[in-house]
Amino acid sequence: MAIYGIYGSHTTEMCPWNNLETGKIILGQIDRGMEEQAKKYKINRILGQYHSALEHTFLWIVDAEEPHLIQQFCVDEKVAAFNALTIVPLITFKEVVEGIKTIHSVHLVGQ
Repeated sequence: MAIYGIYGSHTTEMCPWNNLETGKIILGQIDRGMEEQAKKYKINRILGQYHSALEHTFLWIVDAEEPHLIQQFCVDEKVAAFNALTIVPLITFKEVVEGIKTIHSVHLVGQ
């Protein structure tokens, strides 16, 4: 399992709440079944979709096998048509803590 964040933003004018065309794109995704479409791109699950509507930003968290397929999903589903996107690998806070312990174990041995 690999977790990725899809960070996105758009202008106020392109916001689906304000723009009929981008609104149709979003509703079309829902009608087609976004989760099922995502599986075609080896996105195993959409774990969360969080939006700051008035900031015109969002974070989607996905469990996926290949970041390039996430990119293709965003292009094919037209998410990239009106959003600037960044796709990044994510780890849990627990993994951050374990990494700290591993990285600094040499320095902590004598303490």
